[in-house]
Amino acid sequence: MNSRMCARGCVVEDVFDTTGRPPSGWMHAIFHGGPYGEDVGRCIPGPPAPEILAVPLPEGGVHVYRLWKVGSWSDPDDPIAVYNPDGPPVPPPLLTGQEKTWLREKRRRQGIGPIGVVALEHGRSEDDPDPATIEAMLAGLRSRKHLLLQRLTDCFEGDEYIQVLLREDEAYEVEYHIDASEHCQARTDSQAKVREVLLGWAADWEGWQTALQWTDIGHPAQAPAGDVPERAATSILDRPDTP
Repeated sequence: MNSRMCARGCVVEDVFDTTGRPPSGWMHAIFHGGPYGEDVGRCIPGPPAPEILAVPLPEGGVHVYRLWKVGSWSDPDDPIAVYNPDGPPVPPPLLTGQEKTWLREKRRRQGIGPIGVVALEHGRSEDDPDPATIEAMLAGLRSRKHLLLQRLTDCFEGDEYIQVLLREDEAYEVEYHIDASEHCQARTDSQAKVREVLLGWAADWEGWQTALQWTDIGHPAQAPAGDVPERAATSILDRPDTP
């Protein structure tokens, strides 16, 4: 049985129902287009249905499905999730308040000082990454994937983060968010400029923005962690590198 990772960290196995009733802990799903478009009888974890499913493609990259609605043909006890054909690349979710608490408690038990910055990729997180780690994560970024650096704060309104998307055309799309007052975006073909910005932001150097030309986009594309639906939230305990 093959397994696939969903965008929020849950495993989507190749489970199909041929009996008219999915196995316990699974539900039927219909996919419009994409790699699952012809899979009649495919089942997904649930209910509730995951809001986002990211399916790795054989040629590389991912195809992202977004939950459109949940209904039923005739049996209310047999809900069916319907997914849209595609979606934009999905950045890792911001750490929730509970996740921040767990991280602080973990560091306290280990006798390590407070965390300032966390680097997040799908399936990987690094506490207080040094410049070499940030450079390696950026260099290893694949098409349609994000690298997110989040500065830990005590309130969601004060969340500060910077995220990088490697687009399909090999250009970099960079966004940063400071409180509720500043949210800007830039695009560049230069990995060196992106590296300079990331390292400057992580070290909180004055003038770190000057390497790129920024556009004020006014509102965060990344939903604050407090607004992430409960069924879509990922515990830091589920992240692969967390004991």
